[in-house]
Amino acid sequence: MNVKSIELVNKTSEIVVIVPVYRQVEMTQRAILAAMPEVLELANAHLLAINDASPDEGMQVMLEACALRWPDKFTVLKNTVNLGFVGTVNRGLAYFPKHDVVLLNSDVVVANNWLTRLANEAYQMDNIGTVTPFSNNATICSFPKFIEKNNLIFKLKVDEIDAIFNQSYLPCVAAPTGVGFCMYIRRACLDEIGVLNEEKFGRGYGEENDLCQRSLKKGWQNLISPNIYAYHEGEVSFGDDKQALVESAMQVIDELHPNYHADVQKFIQQDGLKLARLTRYIQVLASIDAPKVLHISHGLGGGIGQYINELETYYQDTVANLLIEPQQNSTKGIRLSLSVADNVDTLFLNLNTDYKAFIKLLESINVSCVHFHQTVGHSAEIFNIADDLDVPHIISIHDFYWLAGNPTLTDEQGHYPGAYSENLINPLYPLPDNMSLQSFRKPLIKLFAKAKHIIFPSYATQIIFANVYEFKRASVAYHLELNRDMQKPVAKLKNKKIYTIGVLGALSREKGADILEALAVLAKTQNLTYQFKLLGYAYRPLKDIDTTGVYQTEKLSTLIKTEKLDMIFFPAQWPETYSYTLSYALDAGLPIIAPELGAFPERLSGRVNSLLFAYPADINVLATLLTQFIDNLNGEANITAPVVKSRQVSDFYQQQYRPLISKQSGESSKILVNEGLIKGQWLIPSGAEGDLNQREKILAYLWYFYSHDAMQGLVKLIPFRVSRFIKRMLSRRPLHDIIK
Repeated sequence: MNVKSIELVNKTSEIVVIVPVYRQVEMTQRAILAAMPEVLELANAHLLAINDASPDEGMQVMLEACALRWPDKFTVLKNTVNLGFVGTVNRGLAYFPKHDVVLLNSDVVVANNWLTRLANEAYQMDNIGTVTPFSNNATICSFPKFIEKNNLIFKLKVDEIDAIFNQSYLPCVAAPTGVGFCMYIRRACLDEIGVLNEEKFGRGYGEENDLCQRSLKKGWQNLISPNIYAYHEGEVSFGDDKQALVESAMQVIDELHPNYHADVQKFIQQDGLKLARLTRYIQVLASIDAPKVLHISHGLGGGIGQYINELETYYQDTVANLLIEPQQNSTKGIRLSLSVADNVDTLFLNLNTDYKAFIKLLESINVSCVHFHQTVGHSAEIFNIADDLDVPHIISIHDFYWLAGNPTLTDEQGHYPGAYSENLINPLYPLPDNMSLQSFRKPLIKLFAKAKHIIFPSYATQIIFANVYEFKRASVAYHLELNRDMQKPVAKLKNKKIYTIGVLGALSREKGADILEALAVLAKTQNLTYQFKLLGYAYRPLKDIDTTGVYQTEKLSTLIKTEKLDMIFFPAQWPETYSYTLSYALDAGLPIIAPELGAFPERLSGRVNSLLFAYPADINVLATLLTQFIDNLNGEANITAPVVKSRQVSDFYQQQYRPLISKQSGESSKILVNEGLIKGQWLIPSGAEGDLNQREKILAYLWYFYSHDAMQGLVKLIPFRVSRFIKRMLSRRPLHDIIK
């Protein structure tokens, strides 16, 4: 689709593209070769390359070869001494004193008719001073992630992404500043405000911000164009000096333009470019020939969040992943993220009023599969999405919520009765909206029956689900383990006076917090040869246990090493479906003690220096088992977990997952993506969606008092059921998200 025509004021100047050159011959040559076709195409355009005393051998030879190749269109100047970016640009501005100017870094690749479109943007109105295109790496102009350095997405080339940006015309956005990697400056603006401030900004950084601020004060606008895309390597010329240059430049900017940083922060907060970024990204998604998976989750992080993130990491740019999560404090509100990575743009919709438009948007993207992970917090419409898109759906099991609303199958005391029972009622996990069990399961029966495939992370989990739902196509497939070695050799136990037994994660009653405390108290009372250290936190303060507090998941492996654990203990009171913390324990290569429950027997099958204990276990019996385990390891006894027949498909994610999520060849989107598909109201969350709402702030304060040593006498008087009810009433988010 051609760019929508725009009325232009008369262009009054010729154009010179100024390329300051310092390092990296090949990269500079790529930038020049990418820019020159448009310079050659436009009768009024010229490229000026200025060698700023480059130390790189061959730089001047390459530039002079370009001048010989294009003698009427390419000029080379060489500084006898290094002037820095600002001085070099000013030399170019003086050399072509009547031309409009494009400042183009030597690490930037442009494409297609970039210069024509950039000039057209600059002449939409009389008062446009500067125009900056979108880029992968240009702070406020960055795409697809705002204020971040991005890679080229989905293995697309620069010209392919730029062609998508040229499919339809989107309005430019006025900003406090342009970005100097590729910035068009009209000569009339320069004539009024002057050149770059060489005295104040020396070698570079901040000079374009100063120029744009001066232009604003004279009534000129700085525009960011979502209709052009350029690739920017970033900071090649400055290298290790970048941070010092940035700090110095920002101090100068504060002195010259006191409102600059406040204006920029306001611009970032208001994010007038979000609609443009979303529109372009959706157009990219619609254009690529790759599976596009719509993940449905609860938005509470934890193991499900890690699983989805690692799926995206594993398949990288060969699969596009979208994510639906419930919107906090909104009955039918959802968040639609166009990637599962952090800091991506998100749309906020209400399925009651936006459902048809939402489906149309997903159809335009050409979603190929819906992948259900969890539906807690979602409204009933979520179950219809795959059918309404006319695409298959698959299911990954992460917990037991879909059986009867109880994710852990535990009773009110946090104990699993040893087998699944329809009669198990836990008031801590009521069914949503006062549903009956029959009405709760009705959409799930259909979901399981029609699933293209169901992925169970352990055979023990599959057996339990088979008690309730019928399904035809299922596999046991352990989660992807990225950068974690599940077969790491187990270290021998070193002889010590006192051993440190580590416990990992956020411990609820179901995960064994009470059991752990009882063991720790017993070990201290009886002067046993071990002590416990909790890497994480518990639902309440625990006696006689050293607790590290909240940690970042990606740092857990390092934390295990720095805390010098001797072995790792899992006090779980529910049949874990997989357990990522077990994955980190296996990767640590330490002896492991775990209950003969859930996924533990399968995942520890045949592992040396590993002990499985019968569930449920008496505290005294368990304490004796731990002592014997340590003694046996010290005696170099061969303690191996029982071998369990493996039923997992070992190459599931390598061989079978991608065909499941792919559309049949030849299927493509029939809907043209344009800016009208995204409603303006979708950009803003409803209710109190945000980092912490008022209820969560109250919860954070309550936790502070609840965990304070001085409050422990009072805390003991509060029944667990009451504290759990208060927590769930205030927020369903994990506690570590609230108190971080």
